[in-house]
Amino acid sequence: MATDVNQWQTQLLEQVDKLIAVARQQLVQQQPRDVKVRGPEYWQRYAKHHYVKAAELIKHSPFDAAKHFRRAALLGHGKAMFYLGQLFLQGEHLPASPFHACCWLTLAEKAGQPTASKLLEQLTPRLTAHEINLARRLAAERFEQLCDASFTHSN
Repeated sequence: MATDVNQWQTQLLEQVDKLIAVARQQLVQQQPRDVKVRGPEYWQRYAKHHYVKAAELIKHSPFDAAKHFRRAALLGHGKAMFYLGQLFLQGEHLPASPFHACCWLTLAEKAGQPTASKLLEQLTPRLTAHEINLARRLAAERFEQLCDASFTHSN
């Protein structure tokens, strides 16, 4: 009887070893081959690319320019944050949104854009305290997103 238990345990361990080998093989096959971690320098260049593209588009296609300003802003480009806030404030090429303007201008101010402070001073009386708090919360969430972008994996 002890021999039967030993044989059973041996067979069970062999099956477990085979399952582990199959699982390892499948994991290796499922992992992407060319995973690269992009550093902050890459994302800064990428943000600048979108900012330059937006500057090229602003006169003849302001809506498309706004898309590139947003991409650059989400990658941490301070001037792009400022211009995006300005576009929301003006409401000419994007929907007029003092709320979104406050969000982007708050981020631009924190990113070192001095003219953002002046626009925020003019904008603040147009918003309720609740809207200002919500805009700041959204700005904080966007800040978290742009910080995480530096650690994104891409193929």
